Amino acid sequence: MARYTTGRLTQVSRWITEKAIELDVPVSVVTLCQTAVARLGVSGAVLTMDTSGWPEVRCATDTLGERLAELQVTVGEGPAVDVWRGGGPALVADLDVPSSQARWPMFAPLAVEAGAASLFALPLCVGAIRVGVLSLYRVEAGHLDAATLTDSLAFAELALRLLLDEQADLNTTGRVAEDVLPLHNPRVHQATGMVAAQLDVGMADAFAHLRARSFAEQTPLGDLAADVVARRRRFDRDKELP
Repeated sequence: MARYTTGRLTQVSRWITEKAIELDVPVSVVTLCQTAVARLGVSGAVLTMDTSGWPEVRCATDTLGERLAELQVTVGEGPAVDVWRGGGPALVADLDVPSSQARWPMFAPLAVEAGAASLFALPLCVGAIRVGVLSLYRVEAGHLDAATLTDSLAFAELALRLLLDEQADLNTTGRVAEDVLPLHNPRVHQATGMVAAQLDVGMADAFAHLRARSFAEQTPLGDLAADVVARRRRFDRDKELP
């Protein structure tokens, strides 16, 4: 599986920011999805997230994306459903071949009928906590080449950061989330340091785990940080890391 580099993450972040400036809107998951379509050569993108144990569409760039998301929820199967259930990326170059039809006997024929030919579902997760899925689709069959897949993974990482910052009400800068710790909140900073020690990871990764737990439990970030600092909560490496 391809993996994005820091340089590609920076470049993709710049693309999203440029798109937001072009449209004169704040950076958001909407501008991220629009940028993905423009830069990755896909027909559309849809971002779903879990707010109550059920996938919720946060952004779809067209009606086909909305239809694909609705179909998977309705029939209970599909690439994004596989990802939601704990799988890795589901990269389907052709929904109309026998292997795809056999794997998703209800979803695949309906997706093809709706106009989709290929679908690539990428998980948005921090450790064991799954926050959402970024799905990219095309109206023609074909694999993602290595460079496009690398950039797709960078888009997924930035989508994860935007969702977590949105949940924690941190993204007030109008740009893509950076790996910056909230130094204005000493308790959150202290909790991040404690989580870093508990999981034996860097501060940026520890902050991501803290935000992901806040998201998963629908607990305000400050409240969770207070519990960590007071040693009422602890992050266990075996449970947090895949």
